[in-house]
Amino acid sequence: MRNAGISDAELSTQTKLPRVVISNASCEKIEFCGLNVLKKVASALNVGIKDLFEENRPEAKKPRVCKMNADQTNISAVTEKLISAIMKMSATDKDKLLEKYNELEKTPGKYTTAASVTSDLISLIMGMSLDDRCKLLGDFMAFSGKTKRKYSRMEYIKEMRLTFKGRMHNCNTRNLSHGGLFIEVGNAKNTFSLGDVVQMNFEHPQTERYCKMDGTVMRVAKNGIGIKFNSPL
Repeated sequence: MRNAGISDAELSTQTKLPRVVISNASCEKIEFCGLNVLKKVASALNVGIKDLFEENRPEAKKPRVCKMNADQTNISAVTEKLISAIMKMSATDKDKLLEKYNELEKTPGKYTTAASVTSDLISLIMGMSLDDRCKLLGDFMAFSGKTKRKYSRMEYIKEMRLTFKGRMHNCNTRNLSHGGLFIEVGNAKNTFSLGDVVQMNFEHPQTERYCKMDGTVMRVAKNGIGIKFNSPL
């Protein structure tokens, strides 16, 4: 308006807009003015709509370059290898390692489910020193290739009945193969021992019919037992 020599009263008359609207368009409240209002104002002033705004562009910030020392580089590389190894490990191996390294958090009684074992291991690693991560990576590598099974296992979560010493337990399977399965059982270490013979009744993954199998306890974990079938499934 100054450049055109027009007062707000004159601009109000030309645009047929109330003076309060002209006043709003003359301050920071212009951002609340509709496009139709700005078009009338710009037309009366013989300028483009964009000329009504004074654009302040923020100065471009230079990207911050973080210099890493040798220890930071090493710990990043070791951590990357650890996480990569975890993602490739079987649930059984993850369970074994978590049980072994829970002592670093001083929580030997920690209960971990199949769903959370990966995140628990990664969380545990992120709190370790470089030395501890290197030791753990060495143990991961030691596990590699030593847990090959005669039969490949598949995740198989189903309700089942387990009979042991004349008592029936309602449990859940976690994974299954032709040679055996892992069963989630609470307080397993106080109930079962290696070599115990059990009877199982569960739904066959292919036929969906219930089958009865005899087996032997080959592994006892905090949250369950690993069973070897007396004859392949």
